[in-house]
Amino acid sequence: MGAIKFLVVGVLVAGVAFKVAEKMLVIPPIPAIDPNPWWGPGQPQPEDTTIKPFKIKIPENDVEDLKTRLGLPLRLTPPLIGANFTYGMSQNTLEQIVTYWKTKYNWTEREKKLNQYPHFKTRIEGLDIHFLRASAKVTEKKGTKVVPLLLIHGWPGSFVEFYSILPLLTKPQDGSDVVFEVICPSIPGYGFSQSSAKQGLGLMETSQIFLKLMKRLGYDKFYLQGGDWGAIISNFMATMYPDNILGVHLNMVAVNTPGPNIKLILGAVLPAGIVVAEKDQDKLYPLGDKFSMIARETGYLHLQATKPDTVGAALNQSPVGLASYILEKFSTWTHQNNPHLPDGGLLQKDFPIPLDELLDNICVYWFTGSITSSMRYYAENFGRMSATFLMDRIPCEVPAGIAVFPQELLNQPKNFIAHKFHDIVTYTDQPAGGHFAAMERPQLLAADIHKFVSAVEKRR
Repeated sequence: MGAIKFLVVGVLVAGVAFKVAEKMLVIPPIPAIDPNPWWGPGQPQPEDTTIKPFKIKIPENDVEDLKTRLGLPLRLTPPLIGANFTYGMSQNTLEQIVTYWKTKYNWTEREKKLNQYPHFKTRIEGLDIHFLRASAKVTEKKGTKVVPLLLIHGWPGSFVEFYSILPLLTKPQDGSDVVFEVICPSIPGYGFSQSSAKQGLGLMETSQIFLKLMKRLGYDKFYLQGGDWGAIISNFMATMYPDNILGVHLNMVAVNTPGPNIKLILGAVLPAGIVVAEKDQDKLYPLGDKFSMIARETGYLHLQATKPDTVGAALNQSPVGLASYILEKFSTWTHQNNPHLPDGGLLQKDFPIPLDELLDNICVYWFTGSITSSMRYYAENFGRMSATFLMDRIPCEVPAGIAVFPQELLNQPKNFIAHKFHDIVTYTDQPAGGHFAAMERPQLLAADIHKFVSAVEKRR
């Protein structure tokens, strides 16, 4: 009798599991969004489609105000002995950086550098959207094709992330048949792009805005590239608008669907090579170490996804606080061993991003007062995880290129990513680099983009 009950319970459990799996495996439709929303203040107005030149010119009063705030006595707490960066930004390192910022960093000169490329603004869905344009340098090299590329940043980055890689994309490179006309926008609420006055502007809405931007510039078909939020926006655009996207290249991707999740668990108990290749073991295991690292490094995410305005008020008041918050991410996300260094690696000679470039990025956040609106992007997206999860379950048939940098916080093997991207043209394990690949390893990332796009163009 007990065996029969056990059998009946087993059949019922199996039936429920089958129904759940059946439902999860059904490809959902792309969630609908308003095709013409108004994110600006007040009532909708007729759309102004003009594209206006824009020059970064911070008022002298704002520059002097920054100097005054940096000149205030620091109220720092001495770090714990031997803690290094494991408790976050070391106050000793922060003091050194603030001293450099006050005495050696020259915003006037850095502003000229940021203006080396032409900048523009155009109004889309009620918001002034900022972008820079880096034109392709066509030379006498025969057979080189100019193709448009939308290059999208993340958090806590900005368009500043791409200044080292732009020359490598806009000029012909050995072994490449293409050169890029690069459009680099600021996500709404970041830097010089206006922030939404209303709730609800998330990844799908940004994807629609950026498609409208590219069409306004005359590009009905183009390539995409991004990391961090830029990778997810690129993912969404390629999924939502496959007829407009020639190819999508990502340097951060994680597919959260039943297939990869089941493989993740099976790979933890089965010998290497059955589910997860030997060479991919370090990307995922030991699971306990990976989960511990993710839990440790994503406290900011929970805060920004729930109460961004609270911490935003503090960061927008103090440039020292803003620098501390942002630079700690550049430390840890560049190399996972950096928290164990006294300066978090930031002041080491071999740190891959010059301090001036780090301060350029911070100054863009400071002068535009955009740290709060940039963090609200987490609340808009993680408060709507159902839509994000649905998008992961919708296959992307657009040609895809994946660059895997070993110090990225989260990487997946090719057979995991293939559950989402059905046409992976290139998948490259890079020899070095982390989350901010365009700043850290511009040569590696540029070469991978060239390789991917050249391969796709040969197929067309």
